[in-house]
Amino acid sequence: MRLSPHCKSRKFYEYLVDNYLLWISEDQLKMSFCSTFLSKLIASSPDSSGQVQSEIDPVHSATPVSDERFNILETSQCLSVPLNPASGHELKPQKREKRQKYPAPDEATSNDSQDSINTKHSHDCCDIIDDEEPRPAKRQKPRSELDQSTSICPENTAKSRFRQLRLNKDVLFKMASMNAESIISELSLEEKVSLLSGAGLCRTTALERLNIPSIKLAFEERSSSTKLQDPAHLLPTGTALSATFDVDLLHHVGNVLADEAHSHGADVVLGPVTCLQRSPLIGRGFEAFGEDPIQSGLLGAAYVNGLQERQIDDVRMSAHTLREMHLMPFQIAIKKSNPWAVMSTYQKINGIHASENRKLLHDILREEWKYDGLVLSDWWGVYSTSEAINIGLDLEMPGPTDWRGYQLVWVVRARKVSMEAIDTAVKNVLNLVKKATAGRSEKVYDTNTEVARKFIRKVAADSIVLLKNDRKVLPLPKRAGTTYGLIGDHWENLALGGGGSSKVVPYYVSSPFDAIVEVVGKDGASYEPGAYSHGFSPFITTGLTLPDTADPGLLLEFFGENPEESPQTPCLYSTTTNTSMNFGDSLPLNVLPKYYFVQIRATYMVHKSKKYRFGLSVSGKAKLTIDGRPAIDLWTSHPEKTDYGPVFDDFSMERFTELDIKAGEINQLEILLTNKGMARTVGAAPPGEVRLGGFEVLDEDEAICNAEALAKRVDVPIILTGLSSDWELEGCDRTDLRLPGRVDELIQRVAETNPNSIVIIQAGLPVGMPWSKNVNTLLCAWYGGQETGHGISDILFGAINLSARLPVTFPKRVEDTSTFFNFGKSDREIWYSEGVFIGFRYYEKVNRPPLFYFGYGLSYTQFEYSNLVVPSVYEANEHYVMKLSVDITNVGAVDGSEVVQIYVADLKSTVLRAKKDLKAFKKIRLVAGERTTCEIELDKYDVSFWSEEFSQWTAESGDFAVIVGTSADPRDEVLRQQFKLPKSFRWSGI
Repeated sequence: MRLSPHCKSRKFYEYLVDNYLLWISEDQLKMSFCSTFLSKLIASSPDSSGQVQSEIDPVHSATPVSDERFNILETSQCLSVPLNPASGHELKPQKREKRQKYPAPDEATSNDSQDSINTKHSHDCCDIIDDEEPRPAKRQKPRSELDQSTSICPENTAKSRFRQLRLNKDVLFKMASMNAESIISELSLEEKVSLLSGAGLCRTTALERLNIPSIKLAFEERSSSTKLQDPAHLLPTGTALSATFDVDLLHHVGNVLADEAHSHGADVVLGPVTCLQRSPLIGRGFEAFGEDPIQSGLLGAAYVNGLQERQIDDVRMSAHTLREMHLMPFQIAIKKSNPWAVMSTYQKINGIHASENRKLLHDILREEWKYDGLVLSDWWGVYSTSEAINIGLDLEMPGPTDWRGYQLVWVVRARKVSMEAIDTAVKNVLNLVKKATAGRSEKVYDTNTEVARKFIRKVAADSIVLLKNDRKVLPLPKRAGTTYGLIGDHWENLALGGGGSSKVVPYYVSSPFDAIVEVVGKDGASYEPGAYSHGFSPFITTGLTLPDTADPGLLLEFFGENPEESPQTPCLYSTTTNTSMNFGDSLPLNVLPKYYFVQIRATYMVHKSKKYRFGLSVSGKAKLTIDGRPAIDLWTSHPEKTDYGPVFDDFSMERFTELDIKAGEINQLEILLTNKGMARTVGAAPPGEVRLGGFEVLDEDEAICNAEALAKRVDVPIILTGLSSDWELEGCDRTDLRLPGRVDELIQRVAETNPNSIVIIQAGLPVGMPWSKNVNTLLCAWYGGQETGHGISDILFGAINLSARLPVTFPKRVEDTSTFFNFGKSDREIWYSEGVFIGFRYYEKVNRPPLFYFGYGLSYTQFEYSNLVVPSVYEANEHYVMKLSVDITNVGAVDGSEVVQIYVADLKSTVLRAKKDLKAFKKIRLVAGERTTCEIELDKYDVSFWSEEFSQWTAESGDFAVIVGTSADPRDEVLRQQFKLPKSFRWSGI
């Protein structure tokens, strides 16, 4: 925070909070803060020369505007004009009657009754600073009284974008050396209780009196759907990461995310997702690691280690299923990484909500596993006051609290909750704060480095699985004259990730089309969409510019009243390059009334004449005008809801308008949005969301014929298509395995036209492939994040050798899956009747071959296995460890990596078990002709099952087999050796 040198008539301060540059008057400061803190805040604010008089308390920490940022702003006399430092362009206000777009702060009028500008919320990026609890909506003043103009400017410089919240060095020292018990002894009951729930969407509560800072929690470092927030690295999704089968790589991924979190001021990353993908139809399955508990647990542990070193269903399952499958990934992760925090789920488990389930959180997690970290709820996932705190749920998220606060104080005084339970929870919160703040510093650095970009590019390539290469078309030659036909809408409409909480606005995007052109040149590649795969109109990613500039993006202006009815000065504004926007938690509190209006303006120009269809959907009310003429009306009515919509179904169904657009012609687009009226939820204001999309209108019969014609003309057709965030998203499951629209038909016809056709499928989980027998070259590219394009091109042209394996089994039909009869039904009581037979375990047990087995994947080289060495007897020792080894040789002509997969079979068990289970894996890199010995350890986990009779892990004496396979397919078994367990034993814990 610094005193603005641009405002001479009155004192205004430039206030930078989590990437928002706000202007706040001295009058507003007096209204916002107590006099004691205000004196500290002003004293800590640099004057125009940048001198700071003193530090400020951590809970109110603000980042001084850097000199680099400050000098950029000085190029404009009016600070409310957003600038593009790269181009030097300045937005020119559009002339309108009775409206001045960007008044300087010293020209604006002040109103002493105005509510303070003190908080910034961002639901999408979990980026919250809560200086005090938000005031009830009823205390908001009418917009006519809130006439102070405020600006929100996204950071553009690395120095300011990658900032860290400043903390008083003395406070950091105190936090590092603090003793939780001593702090607890100084807290009142009310203060203790305040620490046990969030202070905002993604922040814990701070206590200024004892210098306890707030810490920020981030959803795996995702950013927002608008450029109101910082961009971040967009890595491949969980399934893609899992396909690498590379523990070291996942450890490095954790390092990258830790650096990213640190640079964005986040202290805790809410990930990874280690739940099993029990069905290929799970909408959010792309976030998880796969179908296997051992693989998910080991990769999850590596991910956590990398991070730390730098409506409700009732799920019914047996204890056997719970222990061996669904708890096992968590058990392994806790054993091998000791995560700082664990999150409870929304569901009931066997009739009891997870957030108050004593068996899970107390008996297993705390007592049996001896976990001493924090347990927090999923967002709005607490359903009780006394029950949750009594069994060990430490932190309710988010805030303001629904179940704690004064309610918890009352039940403590009523002796329904003991002070010991409160103190234990407070201790866990304080310990997390201590760990999280131990790494804080004033160092500012850029994480968007060449090293990070190269690593993410490698991860994207390493995650791609080669499923078929029958004609040895891959790797593609780089020789001149070879022609390529790029077919499918994913070349143009990018599928970088799934939908929901994990969404990220990346620093940049490598598009597949551009990446191929980088290699073969513009003359070597031609494009035909063939058939569309979108569910909602694709985001508009090119052609939009800010009004009266050449800068890409849309201009956003915020009002307290309808600007069409009451022309006025906007009270704040920003810019974005994203055409899907959520403002519900992205705005500083108390600047706008409960119901507000947003005017979104941009110019649109294309370089090819076409018939274009715009699609608009909204939460609230909105209308689109094009060149001043009404185009889409979602203001007076909404279409009937016929399907699940984006962002937790908040959006209405789309309405469309078509326009014949001429090349080079400028079209003025304007959207008026309000969060008032026609809400999906009852009793609450809609969050204020709008989504604008568009696409060229196609005659798909003609388009598929054009794709066939292109496939005939070129040497190699490459089809890139699949699913996207329209189909795989949080809060909604798929109903079948089919690809959207006429995509299956497109693939079939192109493959029949040219046998050299390459098919690349993007999806987070398996899809149906009725055309697979007719396709000679097939890859699964998942969702590759910001380096999707380069990852695909590096694999196609052999810059990187393929080494990924499927982390999930691909069925031939959805009817073949073990969950077909119990997944997706409307009954709230869901029985996991498949038991332990998830994925490959089921297909092998019932002898029903799937399309592709778990662990399957091809390479550009070949490997041979030999000399499997396994002790003949499993000797009981202190750690129950058994060492085995196998030799592996790269017999191909190119360097490559192989995933060594170790399965164990209990040859005679007294309980129903899978024919074999994955127990270990290791990725080995070998140059051409190299041979090495891979050593792997097995332990008590690998010979045990959960006994419901004894409620313990049980290892039965008898014969076992160690199986080395290139996948879980019985036909891919390459070596086998038996060993004997001479004596049974039981055990508990981890």
